[in-house]
Amino acid sequence: MPACKVAVTSANTEKLAAIESAFHSHFAQQGQARSITMLPCPADSGIPHGQPWGMQHTYEGAQSRLTHLKSSGAGAAADYYVSAENGVCALLRHDATLALDVACVIVERACDGKEGMNFSQGRPYPLQEIQQMKRAGSSNA
Repeated sequence: MPACKVAVTSANTEKLAAIESAFHSHFAQQGQARSITMLPCPADSGIPHGQPWGMQHTYEGAQSRLTHLKSSGAGAAADYYVSAENGVCALLRHDATLALDVACVIVERACDGKEGMNFSQGRPYPLQEIQQMKRAGSSNA
């Protein structure tokens, strides 16, 4: 069986490894032992300040990356397109604002455009520490 080519809207090694693992797991469940070729194709999210806030904004960033990837032609040889965008979801409490980092992942099959989308579970995002760093002049890096 030929290798499955997956164009991903990021060059982030953690995202690439997670997506490759998910594809291996999917094909194994289908009884197929396919090799996966990852094609890192960084694409712009269109988020002007770089960090999406809320689930809607995170979804829009993932969708925008996918659109930019496909329109650039960078993943033209791919069997699948995958976009993964992380965003911050704020949780308001009476005494503090908490935040969770969530990922929106969109997978599109190139041959027919069939698409699936979902969000990851949230993990704590150190909002207060990051706000303090920004006030002190730290860069986004």
